Amino acid sequence: MDEFSDFATLLQSNNDPTSYCQAWEECAKYYQDNNRYLYEAPTLRPEGESRGYADDATWILTSSFVIFTMQSGFGMLEAGSCSPGFEVNIMMKNIVDVVFTALTYYIVGYSISFGEHGTPFMGKGNIPADGGYMEEYSGLHYSKYVFQMSFAATSTTIVSGAVAMRLKFFVYVLYSLIAVIFYAFVAHWTFAKGGFLKDMGAYDFAGGASVHVFGGINGLIATLFLGPRTGRFDGTKPIKDFFPSSPVSQCLGLFCLWWGWIGFNCGSSFGITNDRWVVAIRCAVTTINSTVGGGIVSLIYSLWRTKGKLIIPEHVINGILGSLVAITPACASVNTYEAYPIGGIGALVGLGINTFVCHLRIDDPVGAIGVHAGAGTWGLLAVGLFADSQLPGVEVMDGLFRGGGFKLLGLQVVTIVCTMAWAI
Repeated sequence: MDEFSDFATLLQSNNDPTSYCQAWEECAKYYQDNNRYLYEAPTLRPEGESRGYADDATWILTSSFVIFTMQSGFGMLEAGSCSPGFEVNIMMKNIVDVVFTALTYYIVGYSISFGEHGTPFMGKGNIPADGGYMEEYSGLHYSKYVFQMSFAATSTTIVSGAVAMRLKFFVYVLYSLIAVIFYAFVAHWTFAKGGFLKDMGAYDFAGGASVHVFGGINGLIATLFLGPRTGRFDGTKPIKDFFPSSPVSQCLGLFCLWWGWIGFNCGSSFGITNDRWVVAIRCAVTTINSTVGGGIVSLIYSLWRTKGKLIIPEHVINGILGSLVAITPACASVNTYEAYPIGGIGALVGLGINTFVCHLRIDDPVGAIGVHAGAGTWGLLAVGLFADSQLPGVEVMDGLFRGGGFKLLGLQVVTIVCTMAWAI
């Protein structure tokens, strides 16, 4: 078929409805035969036939840039949550997160996650993450690298909030260099073809396990190791010394993270060609709907905790963040209306765990443990409950509430256990 000339000729030659049907079938066949998609295996193609690749790469790069704005959000949220005088230290830690995470991920992390000659436990090859001289192969390779590196940086920076005001700067630099290596293993298990959790049928669309559960448990361990801030629980300093220094900064941080999360979830479609654009749009709606549920629950929670007297910004911020974390692994595999309860429960889980952690005298200034480890765990379980295999563009088993039994739910539990064990 020479472009669409035959299609036009066929339409003009006959007014018979059958001709129109035949013409549309020919058009569809042409489109199918002449398009390739970024998520397929790289192959060499004639020059000028890489439109599908280019469209997908543009989407991935745009999403990656949006995800990197989350570093600003983390920095503002952490700076506003801590006592005055630590703002520059916190911002510098978020800067070195990107610098040293990118260094380690380029040299070895990407290979562990997505090396072409991998095992169920880890990838091999592609050291460093250079694409060489092959045009399409290098384009595919670099697109995947940039996107996954933004995920690695997000997982690493979760710990900076949990250990705020206690960890020396150069110790944190060392952590940034090393942590991404351990993150890369979990990313391989859940994202890479050949990873043992992915091959078993476990489903984590946008990093609920590798980014949030792994990062949250790392934060818990670091906080337990360092202990609380001086005077936090022993009464030697007034409690007001540990109030957030800037609720405005916290709220601005939330908005940056909220914006970045849309890129985080939608970009995980890894393209917009074929039916991937449908997946991306659905992820946008489920992400927003989840925050609606989380926002409402967190407002009610704050009023309940204060006996109706006021709304505490921290409750609303962490509640919405908990809803965002909860929908992350499930955003592509659930119906849009199901995002409301997923987000609402995610907010409640995050806020409840943070309250419990405080009662245990574990000092987490930003609430990272409940928001990331707690809500992330719930989000993975939600996949096992709500996943719908009939939704276009996803390959997932039906969840328990869809008549799929306990198989997927059990695999999600295995994913949680493996991720937490590896973090410990």
